[in-house]
This record gives sequence, C-alpha cells and structure tokens, in this order.
Amino acid sequence: MPEHTAELLIELSLEGGDDAELDELARQLRTEIQDLNVDSVDPVSMGSAPEGTKALDLTAIGQMAVTLAPAIVPPLFELLRSWVERKPSTPVKIRVKVGKRTAQIEYDPTKTSAKELEALIKALNKSVKK
Repeated sequence: MPEHTAELLIELSLEGGDDAELDELARQLRTEIQDLNVDSVDPVSMGSAPEGTKALDLTAIGQMAVTLAPAIVPPLFELLRSWVERKPSTPVKIRVKVGKRTAQIEYDPTKTSAKELEALIKALNKSVKK
C-alpha cells in the first residue's frame, strides 16, 4: 500500500437481523462508498472455501476493506454517520491502517452520542494525517 493511501476495515453488525439482511446492508453501504472516489472497496475474505465445495472464496459478511487517500477520510466518516443515522439498528466498527499505524472506532447509535462520534472522527483523522 503506497504511503499516500489509507486502508480502512469497515465492519457492520446487525442486532436481531440475519446474514442475508446484513449482506444486503453491506452491499448498499459499499455502493455509497464507491461514489466517494475511493481507490477500492472490496469484500473481506475469510479464506478459501472447504475442499469439495463449489465456492472459491468465503467472504466475511458485513465487512469491507476500503483503500483511499487520507483526504477522503472525512467525507467517508460523514457518509458513515449519515448512513448509520438512516439505519439506527446497525452499529459500525471501523479499523484504520495507515502504514504501520492503526486506530479503531466503534459507532453504535444507541450508545454513542453525536458529540462523542465527532470527537472520535477528529481523533481518527489526526492519526491518519500524522
């Protein structure tokens, strides 16, 4: 990964939902993220499927890896905030990796206030820009 890009792991979790619903939500979010001019948005692989099955690769439902320029991080977090506010039962976990530095935030709209989220985003943006 070049020095001028950031890699984010976004993980959705859904209380009271099933895998099909979580997969649909992740697909919706992935489509919205692609509109931000990111380098890539890819499903996260859980490795090869067991021998004897037809699947080539297993994907982690609700997880995606986003590669983007650090300047796109603030618009991404604004998108995530807006997206979660539209889907209040869907907590989002985000792990950011820039070079050897990593940071993680979790936004659960039932447990995190807007002010706390703003502070998390500012702290994460600082860690990405260093």
